Amino acid sequence: MPKFSYSSFTKLSTCHQDLQALFYEVIKYFDCAIIGGYRNEFEQEKAFDSGNSKVNWPDSSHNKKPSLAVDAAPYDLILKTDWKDLPRFHYFAGFVMGIAIKLKDDGKITHSIRWGGDWDKDTQIKDEKFRDLCHYELIV
Repeated sequence: MPKFSYSSFTKLSTCHQDLQALFYEVIKYFDCAIIGGYRNEFEQEKAFDSGNSKVNWPDSSHNKKPSLAVDAAPYDLILKTDWKDLPRFHYFAGFVMGIAIKLKDDGKITHSIRWGGDWDKDTQIKDEKFRDLCHYELIV
């Protein structure tokens, strides 16, 4: 059974309890890595400058304590994370979003989740201008 590395566990621990509950459920069935949770000012500005974020400090969901956003990616012991395998990121997102709906329906989390590949939550991914396929955030 997959489990989080120490690094993933530490990053996830900076996130809101709903995101923790979601990814503790996801890891039971789908190996993944937590790339980021809370971002300080330096980390947020670096993400903005590199084009990985559209907002400056302190306007990202990653900048709250606890973080209202998490970056997670599918993981493979052989390939690690293949950032070019976009179909796998889409498959993973469908899995994560399905688990999120189930957990909310069961009362185990209190917030709905938005994925960075479908910002407007219309289930159409071709209409997005900015794709952040590893980003999941609480709708608050």
